[in-house]
Amino acid sequence: MRILAAPAFSNEKVNPYNALLYRELQKLGVAVGEYRHAKALQEPADLVHFHWPDGYINQKGLAKTWQRILLLAGMVCLLKLKGSKLVWTVHNTAPHDAIRPRLSQWFMSWFIRRCDGFIFMSEANKNAFYQRYQPPENIHHAIIPHGHYRSCYPPEITQLAAKQLLGLNTHKKVLLFVGMIKPYKNIPGLMQAFNEAKLGGYQLVIAGTPDSDDLRAELEALKDTNTRLFLRFIPDSELNVYMSAADVVILPYKAILNSGALLLALSYNRPVIAPHMGAIIDLQKNLGLQWIYGYAGNLTPECLQHALAALEHSTRQPVCPLDDYDWDKLAASTLDLYRQLTAQPGKPAEPRRPATRANPGN
Repeated sequence: MRILAAPAFSNEKVNPYNALLYRELQKLGVAVGEYRHAKALQEPADLVHFHWPDGYINQKGLAKTWQRILLLAGMVCLLKLKGSKLVWTVHNTAPHDAIRPRLSQWFMSWFIRRCDGFIFMSEANKNAFYQRYQPPENIHHAIIPHGHYRSCYPPEITQLAAKQLLGLNTHKKVLLFVGMIKPYKNIPGLMQAFNEAKLGGYQLVIAGTPDSDDLRAELEALKDTNTRLFLRFIPDSELNVYMSAADVVILPYKAILNSGALLLALSYNRPVIAPHMGAIIDLQKNLGLQWIYGYAGNLTPECLQHALAALEHSTRQPVCPLDDYDWDKLAASTLDLYRQLTAQPGKPAEPRRPATRANPGN
């Protein structure tokens, strides 16, 4: 089987998710190529696997946006004529930072009706998608969770050494947010809640690049004596230092469907506070309240106090049990869906492995 993936390996330095999945698929005998418009025209592919198709069209200029829409729409039609099956992994039902949300919604509705199958990372992910787009009832889909990031980044160091490297108070616990700082991630709300909660035994560490000067200024204005800001890009080579310093990782997002950041924290065996929505619900059920504290509603000072107290009094094993999120298992489930979609008419698909959760229909 030959597939083209958009992206496959080109974004590995930004997010290793795709490369981890496709390397495992290569081990299973799948020929994986990087999707490019020219390559898709010239080379045959049984299947094209998209991940963030809305990214092609989310451009600042309206003329550029329409140019991208027409090009991608044309390519989709040509791929269908060539007999390639189209799969979309629905990381988000809608982009967090769409420049033109209505146009993005219109295009994605068109794109979805040309897809042959979908991959969702949780039941909540699937339900939100079906509610928003009402795809055909007989469409194939699979629920395949996000994989972990163990072995992707430098190993953990001692917490004391990490705190010293970052210049943190070695006598206080660390509540950490690390990653790109965008409005939907609600970092000002986190800082306000932390300031009002008066958590004297904790220090809040915010590490990442704000996506605007106004947001940077807002964070600087909210900083108090128990907050440390590292408002810069955090390279992979330093990520282990921040994770090693942390006692708890927090994801105070206003909206979240799937989160690689949550799997990253769990990969470093750090408990997480996050809103009780999207894939977090499934992960909490599978891994337990001792690893994921999901809160409802807004992140208030009282909510933050309660979450930290609950995690402090929880008993956890030293290593978070992430075997179900190993990439070889996720790749096998992905291949099962591929085989269902590419089976010749009148012939059954190859038998599914026991681990797969692919299903036809809703």
